[in-house]
Amino acid sequence: MVGVVSLVAVFLVYFYLYTLSVKMKKVEEEKYRGFFSSLGVQKISPSVKAKDFTLGNLEGSPVSLKDFQGKVVFLNFWATWCPPCRAEMPAMEKLWQKFKEEDFVILAVDVREGKEKVSSFVKENGYTFPVLLDSRGGAANTYGITAIPTTYLLDPERRIVGKVLGARDWASQDAFKLIEQLLPNSASS
Repeated sequence: MVGVVSLVAVFLVYFYLYTLSVKMKKVEEEKYRGFFSSLGVQKISPSVKAKDFTLGNLEGSPVSLKDFQGKVVFLNFWATWCPPCRAEMPAMEKLWQKFKEEDFVILAVDVREGKEKVSSFVKENGYTFPVLLDSRGGAANTYGITAIPTTYLLDPERRIVGKVLGARDWASQDAFKLIEQLLPNSASS
C-alpha cells in the first residue's frame, strides 16, 4: 500500500511540475510575442530558411550568411542617402555593443553604393558593426527589398523569424529583450 501511495505521490508531483513548466513556457511565448508587437516586427510564422549570399565587407573580404549558423543574425538593408536608415544606425550600434560578445551578429547590407562612400560614412559615424556591400543589388533582390531600411531577424538555425520595414529604436529595452529571447543560450530557449 505504501508503494502505491508513493507512486501516486511521485506521479502527482511530476504532473504538477510538468503543468507548471508548460504554463511558464506559455508565459515566455506571450512575452516573446509582445516584444515583436511592441517593436512593430512582423513575426514570420512558420519561419523560413534564409537564402544564403556572399558579399564583400568594407575590407574587401567575402562574407557569407552561412558563416553565421548558430548565431542570431540582424540582417539590415540600408543606404547612406536614406534618412530613416541613418536615424536607426546609432541604435543599431548600441544593440551591437550590447550583444557583440554573444552569439549575435549585425550584418548591415548597403544597397547599390560604392565602397568609398559607404566606408567614409561608417568611419565618420564611428559604427563598428559589420557592413557588407551589395553594390549590384543581388542580395536585396533575393530578399525582395522594395523599401529601406528593411531588417530581417534570423534565429540560430538561419530561419527568418521576423521582418521590419522602416526604422526602429533598436536600443530599446524591448529590442534587447527580443534579442535575448532569440539567443541560443537564452534561459527560455
